[in-house]
This record gives sequence, structure tokens and C-alpha cells, in this order.
Amino acid sequence: MQEQTQSTLNPKDDANWQLALEAAGEMVRPGIPDGKTRRDSVLARSYTINMARKRLEVSKGSLEKAIESGDLPAFVDPEGIIRMPAHSIEAAANSAEAFEIIAIHERVEPRVIAEVLDISTSALRRRLEKIEANRNNPRWGEICGKLELLPLTLREFYEAYQQKQHEKRSAKKNKQEDRRRKEKERKDQERERRDELRQRLMESFPDWQEEDRSYQTMLLHTGPPNSGKTHDALQRLVDSGSGWYLAPLRLLAFEVFDRLNQRGIYCNLLTGEEYIPIPGATITAATIEMFDAKRSGECVVIDEAQMLSDPDRGWAWTRAMMEARAPEIHVIAPPTAQQLIQQMCHAADIPLGVVQHERLAPIKVADRPWHLEKLPPRTILVAFSRRTVLELKTKLERMKRTVSVVYGTLPPEVRRKQADRFANSETDICIATDAVGMGLNLPADYVCFYEVEKFDGRTNRLLSPGEVQQIGGRAGRYGISSAGEVGAIGRHNLEVVRRLFYAEADELNYARVAPSVEDLEMIPGSLAERLREWASLYSIPPALRSSLTTADLTERIELASMLSDAQVEQLGLERAVKLINAPARNSSRSYWYECALAILGNVPMSTPPEPPLNVNNGADLDYIETCIACADIYLWLSQRQDFAPFAPEALYIRESRMDWSVRIDEALLRQINTARPCRECGRELPSGYRYAICESCYSKRFMKAEAW
Repeated sequence: MQEQTQSTLNPKDDANWQLALEAAGEMVRPGIPDGKTRRDSVLARSYTINMARKRLEVSKGSLEKAIESGDLPAFVDPEGIIRMPAHSIEAAANSAEAFEIIAIHERVEPRVIAEVLDISTSALRRRLEKIEANRNNPRWGEICGKLELLPLTLREFYEAYQQKQHEKRSAKKNKQEDRRRKEKERKDQERERRDELRQRLMESFPDWQEEDRSYQTMLLHTGPPNSGKTHDALQRLVDSGSGWYLAPLRLLAFEVFDRLNQRGIYCNLLTGEEYIPIPGATITAATIEMFDAKRSGECVVIDEAQMLSDPDRGWAWTRAMMEARAPEIHVIAPPTAQQLIQQMCHAADIPLGVVQHERLAPIKVADRPWHLEKLPPRTILVAFSRRTVLELKTKLERMKRTVSVVYGTLPPEVRRKQADRFANSETDICIATDAVGMGLNLPADYVCFYEVEKFDGRTNRLLSPGEVQQIGGRAGRYGISSAGEVGAIGRHNLEVVRRLFYAEADELNYARVAPSVEDLEMIPGSLAERLREWASLYSIPPALRSSLTTADLTERIELASMLSDAQVEQLGLERAVKLINAPARNSSRSYWYECALAILGNVPMSTPPEPPLNVNNGADLDYIETCIACADIYLWLSQRQDFAPFAPEALYIRESRMDWSVRIDEALLRQINTARPCRECGRELPSGYRYAICESCYSKRFMKAEAW
């Protein structure tokens, strides 16, 4: 290399540019005009390192190494910039042999070499070690011609690499396209399968319209609470001589059973857990799931028909309305259900008449908020959780008030005794959940909302107008109270109650339907998968889709998921479906599974756990209620022909359950402290407190953690 530096050359001296021009040679870079001055001519006839790097597509380091080794001529211009004659760079650009002289200095990534050779990077590094080349970053000159299958030149090598990359991308693209095609085919096949299955299910859907309904009369009794709807419908049942009264709760069925028998009208009781036959009875009071449509009798009374829309149980009301064979059907519902029931009857071609009932006793919303300490006697105090009901019970009893309680998990016998004490003025306050809105005969002058929000299984939400009207309407029973009054604890709650009580309630949109065993037989998969797919297929005939939707099968799917395919096959689908319809809940699910295993093992079911002899506190109350929930499963299964042989202790369990219910009732009468204790120190937690340990214990735990 001709060594010239800025210190020895004067940039302004044209003679120095003449020397540089001689070093640059005669070739002008392609596409560049020759310069008018010596400087411009030097620039036009030479490449800087960066320009050469781009022209040859090699690294700067390779060019510097080639210059240093003398493989590439270069000079320094009067401005101190290293330049290479254009003819040498163009020769390398156009001649593979000339390019290779520079290329031997180019470093090549091991992954690129491995790609060309179709070997792993680790295998390549072992080969590089054998030929004593740099195993992490070899130069082309170290490997050229020394490794199998390598092309002769660097350019050919990179062409091979590009070809490999192209093949790889093409293979990947083809694989993706093949995967997409297969996925599309799978989805198309699945869609066809589901469409075909949906069509078969729709074809098997009960065609209520085909049945001859000309002999039937359906009357919808609608109106607000305390308007005599149930009284009038029951009278028609008695006058007809035979039939059914269908209720959502055992408590209501028992109330009608008891009332009719006291009047000398023989009536049976049929619920999921018990059957009390009365000799000579032609009328049955039942929970609605137990209805036998083929033996409808002359008249069927369907109470609380707004439950048509209940996600879990609404299917039973739909079935009763659509399948009852009685000449006379009386449906009892609030005005919000009228439009839905009319749509259903029209779609099924069932003749429907409507009987409007007016409230028999006046009712109003209180002018001022009420205070817990000053609630008047004959008040129903409404809360929306068992925990709050029990906390309020303890609080009011400490204020020397006499209290009854009614909530969902309380055994029906206990609820009835508690309600009777309130009805007979033995207690002056009844604290109840929204179960009080289900037609329970609780004569009260006042209904007071302690809270106006409830957890509906998914979210904590404000009450709807229909719920406030249904519950609040229990105030002021005809013939017992001259008027009723609805109020709330606190000014805010009262304003909410006033607004909702006088608001127009939302119409019910859909009734619910559930799958039959025949439906599930058409669907492949495990029992839980069959239930999920049935719900997702939405196989309701188009003519009925404006008024029907599928039931929420969550609880049944949970139980079905506990059974293996082999266990379902052993039971048989029909028996398995019956089994998962048992009244299990979170606290009794493990006992249900014990019963299922006993049935599968062809041995007697184990009896429910024994509760404490004395119910002394809230924890004892929790446990004995769980024991009763387990007893309900045992008794429910004992009432099914398929499972009765596995329940030899049914009579003993029924008697035990009654005894346990008495213990609960006596405990509630004794005014036991039902407030929740702190899980750590046992001190009573405040009413409405959200956590399981008190603030003091939490602080101690936090301080201990900080110390660590």
C-alpha cells in the first residue's frame, strides 16, 4: 500500500491529488461521471471502504484484512481517507476468482454453514475443531474446500444457503397451508357433524303442537302478590276432584298438602325426598320436578310460573305447562310472565285465557327509613345471604326482640315451624331471604329491606323491580292486615326500594328446556361432554326460539365430571342422568360421590355424617345443615326405583333427619350466638365483616411477616 498521510500532503496542493489520481487508475466507477478536478476524478475512480462493502456485500473487517495482507490495493487520499481503485473493486465484483481473494477473510456464522450442510450446529463445531478452524466464528478461507459438500466460492455458498432458506420457507409455508387445509377440513366436518346432530335433536324435540289440545283449557292467573291467585286456582283443583298442585318448594307443597287435608280433602304429598300417600286421595301436592304428565288428572295448578325463566330449574315449569294432559290447567304468575306464557301457548297451539287479579289489601312504600332498633312487630326483615340472616338474628335478639328465620338451606320443616311462630305472633320479626317471595304464607304488616343488592351466583347486583315487587308484596295479607307497608333500613336503601317498587318490571324473555336421555344418546363423548355439547348446540326449533332457551347445566356437569366413562357405561346412561339430578351442592358433593361409588359397587350407601348432639354456635349450625343436605341426597336416591335397593336405611335416615331438624329449630329458639367467630382467636366478627379473621389477628400476622 502506498503510504501517504495528511501530515505529509497538503490537501490544497493539486500535485498531491495528482499522485492520488495515479494510484486510483483509469477506471471510473460505473454510473459515475469523471470529475473536472483532480480531486473529483480521484473520488470518481475509487471506492471508500463503506462504498466497497456495499458493492461487494462483504464486511468492513474483510476489506481491512484484505488491504492489510496486500490482497487488495489501496491508498490514502490527501484528506486522509483510505480508498481502493475502482478497477480492483469492479474486478472483484465481476470475477469469482478475484472476489475469492477478498472473501477468504469473510467470517461465516456457524448456523449458516450448518444449514447448508444439513447438520446440527454442535456437529458442525466438532468438524471445525478437526480442521483446526475457529469453531465459533470461522473465516471463509479456513473452511473453503475443506468441509464436505461446501461450494467452491463464497457466493456459491450463500446461493446454496439462500436456496436452503427458500426451500425451508416453502416447506414451512406448505406445512402451514396443509395444516390450515386440514384444520378447515376438520372444522367443516365438525360443523357438518354438529349441524346434522342439531337437526336430529330438533326433529326429536317434543312437538307440542301436534297434540290435540281442543279438550284443554289453560287459564293464566296473573296479578300482584296477595291478590288471591293461588286461592282461586286451588279452589278449581278441589272442585275438579283430581289433579296436581305443583310448587317450587317442598315447603309450599307441604303447606297445600296440610291445608287441603285439614279441610277434609284428601291430598298426597310428593317431593324429591318423600312420598306421603293419603288413602283415597286423588289430588297430589308436589314439587314440580316430580310431576307425572301422563297422570295429570282433571286439573293441574302450576304455581310461581315466573320460575319458567330460572336458569337451573325453569325446564320443569316448561315441561309441566307444555305436557300436562289435564282438561283444566291453571298457571299462577306475576304480570311479568304473561307475555312469555302467551308466546309459548301460541307456538304450541294451546288455548289460553287470562284472569286478572287485583290486590286485596292496599300497600304503600314508607315515608321514612326504618331503624333496626325500632322495627315494628309483624315485620319481615329481608336480607340476601344466610350469613347476614343469622348475624341479624343474633343482633336483634340482643335487643330483646323475638325472631324467626327463613333461608334457603334451612330444612323445610324448620322453615315451616319458624314461619308458623311468626304467623301465630310468637315472634315479632321474621328475618328471611328472598325465599319469602315464593308464596310462603307469612302474614305480615311490614316488609323491610335490610339490603338492596344480592349475589345471583355470578355477580353482586341491584335487585330488579320484579324482585322488590314480589318480595315487598308480602306486606299486608288480606283478612289479616288492613294494609301493608314496604320500607328499608337507611335512607339510600329506601329511595332504591321506592323507585323499584313503582317501576315497570322487566318482562320475562325465555323459558328453559333441558335435555332428555334420548337427546344425550345421540351425542358422542363423556356424560359431561354430552351435556356441554347439548347446551352449545341450541337445538330448539326455530318456531320456539323466541320463547325458549337452554337450561344452565353447570351443577349437573360438575357431578357428571366426577364419573368416569366406564362408570357411566356401567350405570347406563338413563341411570347416570338420574344420578346427576340428585340435589347435591358444594358442601354435599363429596357425599354424593360416595353414594355413586356404593351404587356402582352394588353395596348399600353409607349413611350421612352424624351432626353434633347439641347445636351451640354458628359452626355447629353449619355442620348440621350439611348433614341434612347429605340426608336429602340419601332420601332422594331412596325414592328412585333404580337406587332404592341401595338405601336400606331410608326410614332411619328420615327419622334422623327430622330429629336433626328439631335440633336446629330448638337451637334457633334458644337464641344461640350465630355470629361468625374469628378463625384464629374466636372473637365475634362484626356484622357484614368480609374476612375470616379479625383486624387484630390480621395485624399480628402482618407484623410477624414483617419481622421475618
